[in-house]
Amino acid sequence: MIPPFCIGDKRYFLDILREAVLMDQVLEEVVEALRKVKELEPDLSSGRLFIHSYETGNDELRAIALEAYKLFYNSNALNPLVFRSALYFEREVVGFSRELMSGGEDVVGTLTYGGTESIVLAALAAREAFRRAKGSSVVPEIVAPVTAHPAIRKAAWLLGMKVVETPVDPSTKKADVEAVKEALGPNAVLVYVSAPNYPFGTIDPVRAVAEAASDKGVPVHVDACIGGFILPFMERLGYTLEPFDFRVDGVTSISLDVHKYGYSPKGASVVLFRNPEMKKRTIFVDVAWPGYPFINTTILSSRSVAPMAAAWATIKYLGFEGYLDMARKVVDALREITESLRKLGFKLSGPLESPVISLYLDEDERIIEFHANMSLKGWIIGLQPRVKGLASYNVHLTISPIHRRVAKTFIEDARKSLEEGAPRELKEVYEIVFKDPLKAAKGVVEARLASIVIALLLSMIPPGEAAEMAKELVVEVSRR
Repeated sequence: MIPPFCIGDKRYFLDILREAVLMDQVLEEVVEALRKVKELEPDLSSGRLFIHSYETGNDELRAIALEAYKLFYNSNALNPLVFRSALYFEREVVGFSRELMSGGEDVVGTLTYGGTESIVLAALAAREAFRRAKGSSVVPEIVAPVTAHPAIRKAAWLLGMKVVETPVDPSTKKADVEAVKEALGPNAVLVYVSAPNYPFGTIDPVRAVAEAASDKGVPVHVDACIGGFILPFMERLGYTLEPFDFRVDGVTSISLDVHKYGYSPKGASVVLFRNPEMKKRTIFVDVAWPGYPFINTTILSSRSVAPMAAAWATIKYLGFEGYLDMARKVVDALREITESLRKLGFKLSGPLESPVISLYLDEDERIIEFHANMSLKGWIIGLQPRVKGLASYNVHLTISPIHRRVAKTFIEDARKSLEEGAPRELKEVYEIVFKDPLKAAKGVVEARLASIVIALLLSMIPPGEAAEMAKELVVEVSRR
């Protein structure tokens, strides 16, 4: 609408019209550019991803979460007294999570941006308790099995702590309880266990570990980032699982991700503490500086309320019955895919206890060929490296609700992939990796069979050297 004083001013009207046209053109160009960038990524709704995605295939759920995200994208959780939505969503999501983890009234929690942040806060709570008792001159130790997610090592790195790794049972891929007992020295501040671990999908013996840790007065953190929103519902569907939550005495903190089997958009996790004192140790407060009272419950200060709102909307939409229905779809797909792959000759790396599975074949070459053929058919599955005394090369599958739709196609392609032998592209990978590992590493971002390149390189290069090479490559590929 033209303001009254502009009526009759033809030049002003044309300028306004020209600006509007230019703005529309810019908008179209930006949107088109975004679409092109999006084409670099896989289609999550295709059901072809078996890693890093927890797709439901429910368009209505996606729309509700997106609407919540848009409504609160610019709200700042820094100050919940101003943006009161942050506190509301946190109370609600933490409350639902506490119910899932069988927590009593004393259990409190924090809504974080991801599983790593939740684990860091759990480690921080343990470190602060240790420092109050023994001072800061001693390096605190976290006892964790080799299957522990790297997030706990990152927490130790950030917080000036040390991780004491313990072996796992080679057949069950679960934490070795006796090894944990032996590792519990005078500087142990926390024992970490998984429900389930990421590489093999098995659940550590939480009760036995907690009993051993309690004898030494050491708290236990359960990383249920993957399992927190699915294992309780699998139990309701008849799976017999050992308790891993607050039903187990000695479990003092639990992390669980809403953005995994809680099905919310990325950026939502919860860390629960058995009592308020533990949460207090994770809160940073500065009321001495000249500005506003600075009180942070998370690692980040300013952060969007959007993921919190989307997590709340997802939980409200699904509720317990909706999550049970999603779990039923996961279990159906899990059984169909697992049983079919077993008939094709695959073996499970450990007992089937979660929607995360690891499978191998008798010959490493065959599993690599299989992964290559499946990748060339458009399937995105994990390839995990050979670890002496623990595992041969194996494929990793995280089963989601949408996989029930594509299970038969996946299985048929799996059968074909086993029959086809090594593709030409794999032979080219072998040639470049063994001839020029550095060149292969530099081209890994664009490599069509990137997972295989990485797995082969890791088998050739000592971990320390591989870590330094990875850092150099990250710096290089992130340059504009």
